[in-house]
Amino acid sequence: MAPPGPLADDAKLSAAKRQLMEKWLTGGAKPHGPVIHRAEDPGPVELSFAQERLWFLAQLHPGNPYHNMVEAIRLRGPLDRDALRHALEQVVRRHDALRTVFEVHRGEPRQRVLDAPPLDLTTDADTLTEDSAVELLRHDTQRPFDLARGPLIRFRLTPLGPLQHVLTVTMHHLVGDGMSMGILFAELFACYEARLAGRPGPDLPELPVRYTDFSRWQRQLMRGEELSRRLDHWRSVLREPLPDLDRLTDRPRRGATSLRAISRPFALSPSVSEGLRTLARDHQATLFMALLAGFNALVHRRTGDEDIVTGSVVHGRDQPELEHLVGFFANTLALRTDLSGGPTFSELLGRVRRTCLEAYAHRDMPIEVLAAELRPGINGGDNPLFQAAVVGENPAGAARMGDLEVGAFDFGLDTAEFDLVLHYWETDGCVKGGVRGSADLFDAESVSRFTTQLEQLFAAVVRDPGQPLAALPLATDPPPAPEAPTAPAGTGGAADPSTPAPAGHGEPGAGTVATPTEQAVAAVWREVLGVRDIDPDEDFFEVGGHSLRAVRVLLRLRERLGVDLPVQVFFAAPTIRTLAAEFDRAAGGAEAGDSGTAAGDEDDTVLLADAVLPADVSGEHRAPRTAPSVPAPAHVLLTGADGFLGAHLLARLLETTGARVHCLIEASGPDEAERTLARAFARYGIRVPEDRVTVLPGSLREPLLGLSPIAFARLAGMVDVIHHVGCEASLALPYAQLKAANVGGTTEVLRLAFRGGGTPLHYVSSPGVLLDRDAPPGLLRTDGRVAARSVLASGYVRSRWVAEERVDAARERGLPVSVYRPGRLGGHSATGAGDPDSAFWQFVRACTALGTVPDFGPDADFDLVPVDYVADAVAALSLRAEALGGTYHLAHPVRTPFAAVVERLRAAGYGLTGTTVEEWSRRVAADALDTGTAGDETTVSMAALTSSSRDMPDFGSLRLDVGGTLAALAGTPVRCPSVDAVLLDRYLDHLIGAGLLPRPPAHRTSRSENAL
Repeated sequence: MAPPGPLADDAKLSAAKRQLMEKWLTGGAKPHGPVIHRAEDPGPVELSFAQERLWFLAQLHPGNPYHNMVEAIRLRGPLDRDALRHALEQVVRRHDALRTVFEVHRGEPRQRVLDAPPLDLTTDADTLTEDSAVELLRHDTQRPFDLARGPLIRFRLTPLGPLQHVLTVTMHHLVGDGMSMGILFAELFACYEARLAGRPGPDLPELPVRYTDFSRWQRQLMRGEELSRRLDHWRSVLREPLPDLDRLTDRPRRGATSLRAISRPFALSPSVSEGLRTLARDHQATLFMALLAGFNALVHRRTGDEDIVTGSVVHGRDQPELEHLVGFFANTLALRTDLSGGPTFSELLGRVRRTCLEAYAHRDMPIEVLAAELRPGINGGDNPLFQAAVVGENPAGAARMGDLEVGAFDFGLDTAEFDLVLHYWETDGCVKGGVRGSADLFDAESVSRFTTQLEQLFAAVVRDPGQPLAALPLATDPPPAPEAPTAPAGTGGAADPSTPAPAGHGEPGAGTVATPTEQAVAAVWREVLGVRDIDPDEDFFEVGGHSLRAVRVLLRLRERLGVDLPVQVFFAAPTIRTLAAEFDRAAGGAEAGDSGTAAGDEDDTVLLADAVLPADVSGEHRAPRTAPSVPAPAHVLLTGADGFLGAHLLARLLETTGARVHCLIEASGPDEAERTLARAFARYGIRVPEDRVTVLPGSLREPLLGLSPIAFARLAGMVDVIHHVGCEASLALPYAQLKAANVGGTTEVLRLAFRGGGTPLHYVSSPGVLLDRDAPPGLLRTDGRVAARSVLASGYVRSRWVAEERVDAARERGLPVSVYRPGRLGGHSATGAGDPDSAFWQFVRACTALGTVPDFGPDADFDLVPVDYVADAVAALSLRAEALGGTYHLAHPVRTPFAAVVERLRAAGYGLTGTTVEEWSRRVAADALDTGTAGDETTVSMAALTSSSRDMPDFGSLRLDVGGTLAALAGTPVRCPSVDAVLLDRYLDHLIGAGLLPRPPAHRTSRSENAL
């Protein structure tokens, strides 16, 4: 039964009363929170939390017009241009936010109010047609603002005729929001009318405070116990895991969004609109709540999800001092709805009502602070807590400005602030609006279908709100896909590539596979993937392909076309057309990946350009640290803690310091990050005191390490030292695909260190950056350098070379950085636990599987260094102030003979025979080709091929000068364990016991106790 109150009355509400009711429910009609006081000095002042986030995004994407707010109105009648200019000047002079610029003071963003900047008003001299005006305004409103110089609002007057003009206002979101636009136009109309009437000004409400006063107040309020109190509610509501829209979109999210949107008009008939308002009133709810319930119901029907988080915007002006003030006050609420148990629409509406009222009661938490506290890691798009929204608007209706008739002028700007959003408003008794979907994630047909189904759903619930959601008729549901024919026994359900395909479908992209090479590539794709229809422009890795299958494709094509391509080419040319072009180019005598294709190796000009550290990554204008906390850090940031070396370094840092270690983990949320780290501990046999480990979900591929601006700034101010171990360590991927994580991630770590005032950084690089492809390898010194034109062609090595160049540039800008280059990592000397994914152990697995080893010669040796020694050395050197700023090679002082490894394999019971290197490579390839499609994921030969790279140096050629490292470690307890027969046996025992090596047919014959 509905509780007593005005909403229980069945009487219809006027539009004005409904607006007052909405305002009351969102808390806008009452004073809320401590009073804001006006400061005598208006600046420079810290940014509000919303401004801070937007400012950081603007620094990361300079010139991006996404945060330009645009409103255009059509003016009909005789326009007094002087009165218009005077009215605009009055409005800008009245609101400090419209005269604000954003500068950097001591490394931090600050806002400053200018006294009397000139009005930015452009008046077009020529009369334009409506189409020409639309084209002009689309271009003009996308011009970026200069945040440091201002002004951050501009106006344009475009004549369409002697009695018709368009006035366009473009404002940066840093200084205003949607309600600010309404305030601006209302005051503009009043000022214009007063000017025409000869009055000095209109009777406008007093502005008791400035926006800078609000920024100060908000910063002082959101800290300490008050912040914790406000967070308590949201911690319970937004507990992990948070749902997403992945099952609704047409394609997965990839990297940064383009911000392009697809929009479709949404409209409910007068009868459905009135029925929905009545339904809401009967349930003590608002129209917004009913629309939100319907939106969530459709997402539930389309995805099956029973846990949905949807956003909505509130004005953020709860304090009466702010009611008439222009500024960025708008806040976003995360509304989490439970759709479990098969509810009816009426039941769902009741749940949504409770959710909304609880959220409104706790609406004073800025979404930026909430995201930084509860989910500081990587996010889907710009909104880390939700990706869909329902937003109510108050579109400008017919109005007057003096003698002028005012109407809207729409020129079709489409950007996506959320992945999927329903905008709505009420006009002429109808609910109207639009559905807008991100063009990165949705096809136009999907947005149209969602809109149509939403309109149908509301019509159905008005007729019978007691229907279960599952029973609501959606006539445009796509027809069910036909059931696949039952596969014959023994086929495993996969299509038989040898079966002739129907006409028009036999080749991928029927009738479009033009060349014999494309036909050969298409045929092999069908064999390896077990499918019959593939478009020639479809990405291999999006239709079931992966690195192991890519190797299989290249091996089969090598046999049929007589051309051998490295696997890196496949990742850069992943379609039938592009891969066939690479084979044709190589067959013609050109190097695969020559200019003109996506697969091209980057020339030295690209590497040199990428090696330049951005100018904004520096310590300029930043307050330096008083003294680095080298011997006793309290907080440490570690990247790559879920990797082999990173996990061992984490354990060592926890053992040798009392610090709390913040581990940046590639994950979409805290739960996923914790699971990832736990899997790494289990895999490598590591135990750590987890009470001193803070898991930080983020991404090396994303700006600000995938953190929110607030979380990034907070982390920079907290950590005393940074260990950057994380990277994307794939020898198969090309430079272009590794650049984001290895170059971009390192750059963001440098940015964090500089932002912290020069936080000491310990950077783990790769010795491959010292190998010169134009010179025979020799002893590699710590101060060695390789020119860009001589860097190895491996995409991995190139990405690490560019990253280390940027690190050197940061050193020159004053950042204290130590660089570490580890040799070939072996397992832990005490447990024997190694990294099963390392190229060397994949090579050993392939040898045991084939029963043969290549003969590298009697003197072949290589560097094999226990991982615990490397971790111990990095930790020890990082705690010595005198060692800060050095470069260290972390290789074993004594090289390991390859014959010793073979001897221990044979002693373990593996009957290995020797053969030439060429014959061994041929057997690996033949074994990979012989394995059927169903088994290619586990073939050790395939793994060995995939983890190797043609562009890497020969076996055993890596020789690192460790003299400086040993000298720096003198006086510490760190010693490198001997790689003797006992340790090699321990490594092999671990691999066999973990199932990473096949059990030998014979038992071990002996265990040598002699050092090798």
